[in-house]
Amino acid sequence: MVKIMRVDSINDFRIFHNWRSGPDTPDFDHVTLVHANNGSGKSTLARLLSPATDASGWDAGVTVTVEEAGSTRQVTSPDHPCWQNVVVFNQDYVQRAVRVHDGTADALLTLGPDAVQRQKALEETQEDLTAASRSREEAQEESKNTDRALSDYAKKVADEINRSLNYRYGRGYNASSVKKEIDTGLDDATRSAVDEQALLSRARAAQLDLQQVPSLPPAITVSVLAVRDLLTETPSVPPTGEISLTPTQRDWITTGAGMHDAGDSCIFCAGTVTQERLDELQELLTLTANSLSERARQMAQQLSTDRDAVDRWLTSIPLSSAGVYPDLDTRYSDALEAARKSGKQFQDALDSARRALIAKSEDIHTVPPLDLPSGNADIVGEETPDGWPTLELEPWRGVIDEHNRRTAEFAKDTAAAADRYKLFVLGAHREQYKTLQASFEEARARERRLSEEKTRLEQRIRELSGGEFDPGPGVKWLNDELCRLLGRDELELQVLDDRNYVITRHGAKVDHLSEGEKTALALLHFLGSLEDRGRDAKDLCVVIDDPISSLDSDIAFGASAVLWGNLLGMLSCRCGGDEACKCPAGKRMRVDQLILFTHSFDFFRNWSNQLDRLPASLFKNNSGLSYVQLELRTRWRAIGNCHRRVPEWTTFGATGRYYKSSNDDGYKERTRLRSEYHYLFHRCATAMITLNTGSATTEEQMDAESLLPNASRRLLEGFLAHRHPEHMGGKFRESLKAGLSHNADNPTRVLLDSYLNRFSHNEEATMGTTLHRPETAKMLTFVFDYLHRLDPRHFHGMCTALKLDPHALLPRRTTAFSQEELAGRTLCHDEQCPFFPWQEAPATSHP
Repeated sequence: MVKIMRVDSINDFRIFHNWRSGPDTPDFDHVTLVHANNGSGKSTLARLLSPATDASGWDAGVTVTVEEAGSTRQVTSPDHPCWQNVVVFNQDYVQRAVRVHDGTADALLTLGPDAVQRQKALEETQEDLTAASRSREEAQEESKNTDRALSDYAKKVADEINRSLNYRYGRGYNASSVKKEIDTGLDDATRSAVDEQALLSRARAAQLDLQQVPSLPPAITVSVLAVRDLLTETPSVPPTGEISLTPTQRDWITTGAGMHDAGDSCIFCAGTVTQERLDELQELLTLTANSLSERARQMAQQLSTDRDAVDRWLTSIPLSSAGVYPDLDTRYSDALEAARKSGKQFQDALDSARRALIAKSEDIHTVPPLDLPSGNADIVGEETPDGWPTLELEPWRGVIDEHNRRTAEFAKDTAAAADRYKLFVLGAHREQYKTLQASFEEARARERRLSEEKTRLEQRIRELSGGEFDPGPGVKWLNDELCRLLGRDELELQVLDDRNYVITRHGAKVDHLSEGEKTALALLHFLGSLEDRGRDAKDLCVVIDDPISSLDSDIAFGASAVLWGNLLGMLSCRCGGDEACKCPAGKRMRVDQLILFTHSFDFFRNWSNQLDRLPASLFKNNSGLSYVQLELRTRWRAIGNCHRRVPEWTTFGATGRYYKSSNDDGYKERTRLRSEYHYLFHRCATAMITLNTGSATTEEQMDAESLLPNASRRLLEGFLAHRHPEHMGGKFRESLKAGLSHNADNPTRVLLDSYLNRFSHNEEATMGTTLHRPETAKMLTFVFDYLHRLDPRHFHGMCTALKLDPHALLPRRTTAFSQEELAGRTLCHDEQCPFFPWQEAPATSHP
């Protein structure tokens, strides 16, 4: 069993900043009753005592002292095992434990944190499933659309290839083929080096016939060297006529014959040349000349014959490229042109040689020039071995060889070209295809993720729909306790399934529950579920935070009774026996410890009264039930260079604990303070006395300001409710006017109305929000003067009951009241009253 002794420190959580409990702070007990105004930190403490629900406050640092097995220890972690036996009821529990399902056929209600959480998770999961299913359908549609777009694009590419290649691959080449082969397409760099049209022409070419390889041109029977030799030859005696002559003599004949006339002296021998001798020489020379001329003529005739053969050969060269494959057309045409140009050069060379030979034949003593073509830049090669220009036939032969090779390997070549062109087209469309493919894959991946999410959510729904839920208390117990708590039986619950109830109001479907009704149901479920999950209630520390904060004030006592009956009304003996056991172990309540926070003074007063009325036998030898009554107040304290509200613990009464005798002064004081009116009177009076002593610190001044106007307004409201009950529930201003109806009291009414009504928050005994009004002491004096003016006997009775000095509460006066002032005042007959000496009314007057 774990008992929380005190909260030692809170570093930084809400109103608690570097907060430490004081040395006089009383420890918590088995029953700890705490009154705390809103804003004083009670809900914060309750939340910190439930770290399993929310451990955020522990992040900054919290220290709690607990008692376990007779020894105390400090706990600084929200994960400590001791928290397993601490259960907290607060507004967080209400939000977690009650859920009404609006819009359903039946008015469904779920009770219990586990059931609500699971039901909420179930509904959220169902909503998520609906959203996931809808998103999955959208993803499926998107996937279909992107798949269709991808297939359409692939079909477009396939159609382009099929049309371009005349359906070479047949109708079987389709979108599926493109999808398989798109990655093989040529990259941009490779495509840029390809002649698309030439490649397509090759791929689309029809098979053509073989072309005849060009025949070799006719051979030339005379070499250029022979021509040159003949052209440079000079006339000479034929060898047959000069057999008997020495070479010197033949030269003389040849050379000298033209240099002598008859009768001349021979230039070689100085003898006389006879006519006879000259005639013989001339006959020999003529024979020689005729022989050279004839040979030149005959060689020219032979060249003419050769040229005719070349002409015939050149006419056999085709005029066009018809008959070769289209992509070879340009090369073929260029090759034909080269062959023709080389043939023309050949013809020109033969003509030039023939003309030179004819000139030689006509004048054998000349050496005609032989002007052969020097070649052409467009023609490869210069001369043949016999000296004539080369006929450029290799390009022509090469094209024809290529054509014939293709014809011989037509199927293989066109197939390779077609495949190459197909890769060319695939490469051109690959980037766009990849973009569409990425969109499709993204849509497909999203569809898969949503399908997996849908499956996961469906499994989660099956898990949440099945399994074991928190059964909570029985429905009959809930209905009985709900009727007792609310004081009416209009709400009724019926079990629907293992986690839901059907709820009706007067037998009809419930459209909504008030916040108070939700709190009531949550409180009952909390109390009825203390022993669920195998827990033993006697080991639990139960923390209750403001059980009636949202309940109607007229059922506050119902909530108080339900709490008392379920937590302290079922006493048992600590030895394990029932309430009738007489052993000295002492009695104990249902749970091991109860910490009850409330901002309602009526609720606090009711429990305080009941605790003090418990039988004395329960406290024998301190072995049984024990309790402490505390207040948690906020006080202004100087911290550094600023002032801040700081929560502080005080006891209610002298010790806050059990008094053995009702005659004890502390008990009497606590009994009197159980009235909210007495409580407020005492708070306002002690604050005013502190201010009037003249030694109030800044913090005490601010504490007093916190009482004005809320607490002092509530004090006057309580007084006027009895003084003028006819105005109860009406405007505060009207109640003030009823009490001070004389015109002379109009300034007082205005002051009280301005400060107590206009600036108040009209909250129940709520102190803590200061207005920083310097008139605080003066205004509190006006409040007590108002009470004394209307009912001095009541005022002095309250001072006596609370052991207060009336001189410290009423304003000082040194002159008698005027008749006008006395007109709105009830005369005071208390000789100890500070105003008694200044009254001029007859002593026999009595209020």
